[in-house]
Amino acid sequence: MHDTHLIEKIYESISELCRVNSIVKVNALDLEVDKGSHINAPLLLEHLCERENSMFGNWTHVHIDYKPFEKLTAVIISIDGESSDSVKHSNETYN
Repeated sequence: MHDTHLIEKIYESISELCRVNSIVKVNALDLEVDKGSHINAPLLLEHLCERENSMFGNWTHVHIDYKPFEKLTAVIISIDGESSDSVKHSNETYN
């Protein structure tokens, strides 16, 4: 249940970062989550695709590292994506 909430927060944060940076298609995500999390790359990608299938898809590579963070913490290390102008990158931390 808690991981479900964190996955949704990750989605919301990624969506907002993409909106602010005019990213319309995400090619790669690099994240860190707490060691106790059950979030994995296929699970996160499935959720992202269900929520926004034009931005995320089988072309999106998700990489997750597990770190000794406080419970229910995720850090978005990078978002690589396409916009009408160029490839954008962003770094953010969320609890």
